[in-house]
Amino acid sequence: MLSIRNHRFQVWGLRIAATFLILAFLFWAGCHIFVPGLIKKSVTEYGQRLGYEIAYQDLTLSPLRLQIELNDLHLSKEGGNTLLEFKKLLVSLKWTKLVKGELGFDQILLDEPKLLVEKKLNTWNWQEFAYAIEKNLPPADPKAPSKPIKISVGKFLVSSASLALVDQSLKLKEELKPFTVELLDVANYDKEGDVSGVRGRYDLNLGALQLLIPGINKTIGFHHISLGGGLDNPSPNNLGVQLDLKLDDGQILSHWDLNTISKEISGKLKLENIATAPFIALLPANKELLGSSGVMNADIGVTLGGDSDRIAGDLHLSNLAVIEKGEKTPLITWDAADVRQFEYKSSKQANDHSNSSLTIDELIIDHPSLRFDINDQGMSNFRRLFSKPAADAASPENAPLVNKTASPEFKNTFGLDIKTLGMKNGEVFFTDLAMRPNFKVDIKKFNATLIGVSNAPGHFATVAMDGVVANSGSMRAKGQASFDDPRRNHDILMTFRNLPLTTFNPAVMTYAGYQISGGHLSLNLNYRAKDGQLTGSNQIIIKGVQLGDEVPDYQGKKLPLGLAIALLEDSDDTIDVTICIAGNVDSPEFSASGLVWQAISNVLSNVATAPFRALGSIMGMGGENGINAVLGEAVFLPADQDRLEKFGEYLDKHPNSKLELIGTYDPVQDKQELARVKADTAILKDAGFKLEPGEPIPAPSLTDPRIQSGLRTAYAQYVGRIKLGQRLLMLPEGEARNDQLHTELIAAIDISEDELRQLAKNRAQLAFSLMTTENPGLKDRINFGDIKTVEAGKEGVPLDVELRIK
Repeated sequence: MLSIRNHRFQVWGLRIAATFLILAFLFWAGCHIFVPGLIKKSVTEYGQRLGYEIAYQDLTLSPLRLQIELNDLHLSKEGGNTLLEFKKLLVSLKWTKLVKGELGFDQILLDEPKLLVEKKLNTWNWQEFAYAIEKNLPPADPKAPSKPIKISVGKFLVSSASLALVDQSLKLKEELKPFTVELLDVANYDKEGDVSGVRGRYDLNLGALQLLIPGINKTIGFHHISLGGGLDNPSPNNLGVQLDLKLDDGQILSHWDLNTISKEISGKLKLENIATAPFIALLPANKELLGSSGVMNADIGVTLGGDSDRIAGDLHLSNLAVIEKGEKTPLITWDAADVRQFEYKSSKQANDHSNSSLTIDELIIDHPSLRFDINDQGMSNFRRLFSKPAADAASPENAPLVNKTASPEFKNTFGLDIKTLGMKNGEVFFTDLAMRPNFKVDIKKFNATLIGVSNAPGHFATVAMDGVVANSGSMRAKGQASFDDPRRNHDILMTFRNLPLTTFNPAVMTYAGYQISGGHLSLNLNYRAKDGQLTGSNQIIIKGVQLGDEVPDYQGKKLPLGLAIALLEDSDDTIDVTICIAGNVDSPEFSASGLVWQAISNVLSNVATAPFRALGSIMGMGGENGINAVLGEAVFLPADQDRLEKFGEYLDKHPNSKLELIGTYDPVQDKQELARVKADTAILKDAGFKLEPGEPIPAPSLTDPRIQSGLRTAYAQYVGRIKLGQRLLMLPEGEARNDQLHTELIAAIDISEDELRQLAKNRAQLAFSLMTTENPGLKDRINFGDIKTVEAGKEGVPLDVELRIK
């Protein structure tokens, strides 16, 4: 009985096994022979409905292993470019996840994908593809219950990928290849099983990257880029992202948290050994700039969203070197720059107003080095590199931006506040190629401290600087400046000591036509500007100047430096002059250095042509018209008398020059006025008036009976008694008769050439007396030259003088 049952069990077991094998074979045959063809046909038909071509080479199904392999897929729009193609796609599922009702992938492997992202007009190619799919989806049943599907991927790997980005409107065409992407343990639910976001770990290897930045037409490149990190859901309303970006030998470690309700993003970034060289090329320069070195480290916190955006932290830039392409020496370098406790805030206000601010607790730059050049056209390297061409600045494209910013409806405000800004042990290398020979001077051991730097209106920062100039000289500066507009509001005192004059030979040779063979220069410069009105005082002290040879074939205006030195140098071989300037910095043609040089040039030019005018400028006495005698008299007015006395005092202390006083007269006006003076002198004396020597002869008042008596006496003496009697009988008594008698008296006095020359000689003698009375040592250094005729001006008859070297 038992054996019969065992036999039946065996038979039924064999039948069941055979049936299972037959069904498995049929399933396998269907999956490998019939299903792939059916799927391929369906995919092709679906692509045609979408207006796209979807084709692939092979499809392999492994139902027992829940694995699908797809080879050589091609997706393109009919008559258009290929959107996507890849060599191989391998997808395998997990039985354990499927049993739980979860779409769980064990792995997804994509080999050699090529992706095209292209924008034509205002639409991207993938937007068109998504829209085509959406149109062919069956309508959703709003009453049908919807339950989110749990999706998880154990491993997602993309290898040897390439991405092409094309934007015709921006003329952008970039390709990223080859790169890899690896995602691990990715899921759309949190640890409690609630479908609320995405979590997992990922790794993206982009390889080398050369990327053109749209808008500025500049390229940024790295030899190796990889991105790693993870996704997590710390709470139902928060999504966390860990981004670890490696750029060549550096990395940026960051963690970001997104609040899905408030949409606020907060993050922490740590920059480690990020090379600055790739970013230097992005600077908005007119010529390519290269970063030959430089490393950046930082700890930064970021908050985006809400009422304002905030970025804060510390930043350290070390060993920076920026060089202009084609140049041998760097444009700027420094050993280290520390930005400590900076905070940038930006907030949107009503009516499109935006407020932003940057505060820095301390900015310290160690050993900065700057190359400042002026080319042979007179343009500095920084202006050449960073200034906008005039045509661009006035272009219509820029006009709307300016108008928008200035309009009351749109206003952006930016606040800057730096508590301490310091530079230590810096260097500045200055070269002026516009001078022949080229002018070069270095400033080393340069230190600067600025406290309270702010662009708030009316706020002034304290400034202090010092350094070594031309290896042996020194410079110091102190004062304050308003960084809201430092050019219009400042009060700065700068001192330079012991600068070797030979350093400035190119400037002297270019602008004065001489060489300097020795001597030292010191400067005391004080500049004050309030609301654009500038006043400047330039004290120039030169010790032991030695004038060299003239520049051969000099084409410019040669200045009389030899005479100037003789006039200005005192007994200690020191020249001490002060040049003052004033002007409005808002004027388009304003230049402080130009005003100073013009003032110096005027003084030096006047040394030879108008020494008294030059002395007046040097001594701050004015006197643009020199020294002038009263017409017809050997008399100088009190102001000119005072100038002559002070000039004598000045010359007595500057013993290296000699003067030659030259008496002058105007042959026309002096002849007329000398006749008047002789007539009026006779009238006043005959009238009993006492005349003070050295004082101008006053015009007599013809209404005074005493003057009338003196007029008749003088008339009788020079014209004749008979003529006087005729006039008294024929002309009615009164003002008209007195005027006619006075006129005829002057006309009757004949002035000879010798009298005019004696007048000129007396004028020179009087000037000599005024200059030497209190300074008798000058008597041996002042001579008299030949008499000269001149043309009188509105101030009188100019006294001529020549300066000579002793």
